[in-house]
Amino acid sequence: MQFGILGALEVMDGEHQLSPRSIKQRSLLALLLCHHGMVAQSELLIDALWGAEAGDAGGQRLRLQLHRLRRTLGESVPISHRPTGYQLRVPDDAVDAWRFESLVREGRQALLAKNVARGSDLLRTALDMWRGPALSGLNDISFLHRQATRLEEQRLAALADRINADLRLRRHSELVGELSALVREHPLRERFRGQLMIALYRSGRQAEALDVYRDGRHILTKDLGLEPSMELRRLQVAILTSDSSLSDGRVPVGGRAVHRRGGHRHVQGCPHCSKRLR
Repeated sequence: MQFGILGALEVMDGEHQLSPRSIKQRSLLALLLCHHGMVAQSELLIDALWGAEAGDAGGQRLRLQLHRLRRTLGESVPISHRPTGYQLRVPDDAVDAWRFESLVREGRQALLAKNVARGSDLLRTALDMWRGPALSGLNDISFLHRQATRLEEQRLAALADRINADLRLRRHSELVGELSALVREHPLRERFRGQLMIALYRSGRQAEALDVYRDGRHILTKDLGLEPSMELRRLQVAILTSDSSLSDGRVPVGGRAVHRRGGHRHVQGCPHCSKRLR
């Protein structure tokens, strides 16, 4: 049996779909899957499914939903009772999100080993598993919303790594369209903007690469009063001077972004500066 959360919740038994119809059962299954084989605390499950409405009957309501979920999934999917909650144990390759994370790790290991083509292929395979926004239709539950956000961040990081690998493989012309769309969708993500600048420069479009920088700087200074990171500013200078490092296969964009404002440094990830080019 296969479970999918990289999109709407999906349960497949061979060619047959078994996804629970009840929103409570779908939410309960998603909560159990998001614990990745660990015990889900009963209190967390009750609060997520009913909140303050659960009252003294929360435990009974939870047991009833678990009974119905077990009946839908069958005995091949063990949901075990533990002293503090419930545990769903399935193989790692039975859940698309778990396979995604495993493939991303393998892809990054291949890149570290300088096997760039294999790293690109593994990351592409991982990204192709996404069917839409993670846990679509269920992220009104705060716990599931956090999980969906975490998975989306992992997707974007893996996507940037795959693009870096493709740039190292000299696929810059193929990447311009994809990166242009990503910069429009994520204008504050500096890594995509820098990658687009490199792809354009290597495609003989130096002026357009500089326009991409100026557009990003305009967004930062107008909306947030920040300057682009030192990394992106160095990339702009490299393009202006036709630095040879831009054509030798290296990709000088990645890591943390550091921004300037009023003489102070603002580091990506600072909880007080969440909106900025990354």
